[in-house]
Amino acid sequence: MTAMERRQIGGTALSVSVLGLGAAPLGGLYQPSSAEQAIETVQAAAAAGIDLFDVAPHYGQGLAEQRLGVGLATLRDKDFTLSTKVGRLLDAAPAAPSQPNWPEALPFSTLYDASRAGILRSVEDSRHRLGELAPAMLFLHDPDRQASGAALAEMIAEAYRTLADLRAEGLVSAIGIGVNAAEPCRMALDTGDWDCFLLAGTYSVLRQDDDGLLDLCERRGVSVLIGGPYMSGALAGGATWRYRPIPPDIAADIARLRAVCARNGVPVEAAALQFPLRHPAVAAVLVGMRSADEVERNVAFLQRDIPHSLWADLAAEGLITDAVRPPIEASS
Repeated sequence: MTAMERRQIGGTALSVSVLGLGAAPLGGLYQPSSAEQAIETVQAAAAAGIDLFDVAPHYGQGLAEQRLGVGLATLRDKDFTLSTKVGRLLDAAPAAPSQPNWPEALPFSTLYDASRAGILRSVEDSRHRLGELAPAMLFLHDPDRQASGAALAEMIAEAYRTLADLRAEGLVSAIGIGVNAAEPCRMALDTGDWDCFLLAGTYSVLRQDDDGLLDLCERRGVSVLIGGPYMSGALAGGATWRYRPIPPDIAADIARLRAVCARNGVPVEAAALQFPLRHPAVAAVLVGMRSADEVERNVAFLQRDIPHSLWADLAAEGLITDAVRPPIEASS
């Protein structure tokens, strides 16, 4: 196995593996998991050179943070970068909310609070669930699901002030927002000095719906983490696109993508993982993984040699727009 490439987060001292482990499946996304699976998955990821682990209170109503903390506690001789989210607070409840995607969620209700007090409590609660591990990166989670327009801009600005204070105090190394659309990130760029954005379900080998955000981030020195490069499974043989059934037009384009990949002898999954990393603003792709086997497969897809002809053919099909982008010099 070749060494895992690493990239810097914005202007910070953080450097992370280009493949990160998304911990949502460890919190029971779609199907139950276990603490034992979390340990197995985290240890396999670390052995493969993955040192970026991302989680959120929202994943299983705190369950993913608990299980990831258990797994990371076994990495006593490994350095790693941990990120979690703020914005959603968890309050004890008689039962977990009804959420079909989270069959074993813990019994907590959610309160969205991006105020200073809310963010400080969120960080404290997350650290407790993570076994007192301190996250190096914090993302304001899904603010655009709570507000829009001027209200959204003010929410982001208020959260920035608190996150920037935590960064200035050395309590966190990098701050950003985690969303599924480009517009909140553009708002954030008008607000302050952010280090990174986590953009999920928006920029992929099949659809680049970032509205120029990645190019803007490159110019501003802001790193982007691409979440869900498989688009919630559709590009890895699954039945969902952005967590919903695959629409007919997307299914037709997936068939075109598969045909082009087959002609070039490249698995679709390899193209899906490597395409976002062609953009110089992208520091890593985050993939949800729940087992050592999934880690092994994803690392192999990441390291698969891909001929330039694939990108040229995908551009000719109108599926991607940056086939001529020069390769990024790898570091390890």
